[in-house]
Amino acid sequence: MLPPFRLARPRTLAEALDAIGDDKVPYCGGTELLLAMRAGLHRPETLVDLKKVSELSGVRRDGDSIVIGAVERHMDLAADPLLAQHLPMLAKVEGAVGNARVRAQGSIGGNLCFAEPKSDVATALVAYRAEVTLARPGDRTRTVAVEDFVAGPYWADKEPDEILVDIRVPVPAPGTRAVYLKYQISERPTVGVALSYDPQGECRLVVGAVGEVQTLWTFGDPAEIDPEAVAEELDPTPDLTGSDRYKRHVAATYIRRAVHAMAEAA
Repeated sequence: MLPPFRLARPRTLAEALDAIGDDKVPYCGGTELLLAMRAGLHRPETLVDLKKVSELSGVRRDGDSIVIGAVERHMDLAADPLLAQHLPMLAKVEGAVGNARVRAQGSIGGNLCFAEPKSDVATALVAYRAEVTLARPGDRTRTVAVEDFVAGPYWADKEPDEILVDIRVPVPAPGTRAVYLKYQISERPTVGVALSYDPQGECRLVVGAVGEVQTLWTFGDPAEIDPEAVAEELDPTPDLTGSDRYKRHVAATYIRRAVHAMAEAA
């Protein structure tokens, strides 16, 4: 059973910012939060439902960025035409998050704020050089790169009086390619590998689900990647999905496959 709590349902961002605080927690889908509450790990006084806050929804292009509202559900993002056109790797990732219930109920903003170490979404967004926008009372905002926002296992760089408003992803330059591969035997992956390559810029390799946070490497070209060397730099967390040695092995295998997939995409 869930512990008792109050429920607030603001309609605007200003109302939502007034409603949150130390024991007044914002939520949207609640796919992770409600599990934590049922387990007795979290007992907020009030849940602040953000689903009706219009400023937090929608997907649009704003100049050189694709802006994704924090309350957008995984299921809807998987089918979004803007993502399919400009960020196809992210659309594919969103279509394979967790299970059908999580995709139908969970939001991209909630996924990032919960800072799940095995998040497919965070791994993909780091490869895309994405940033999050955070708002706080007094019309103050700040932006944080996703690799810095997901600061640790279940720990995001967000203050109690802040709300994640949107995720901003730079529109990839023409010719940019991106792939995401994962090995998964349950609802959460053992390893997730995101690889993006801008021929006029850099190659970004991100490995997630292996350790406490997603890990980023940059290269000039995918051909420079040594999968075994990268795997040795990882700091795996042994768990039910495997030992540290096993996770390094699987990571090296999937990094190699990602490099091959990138070459085939070319």
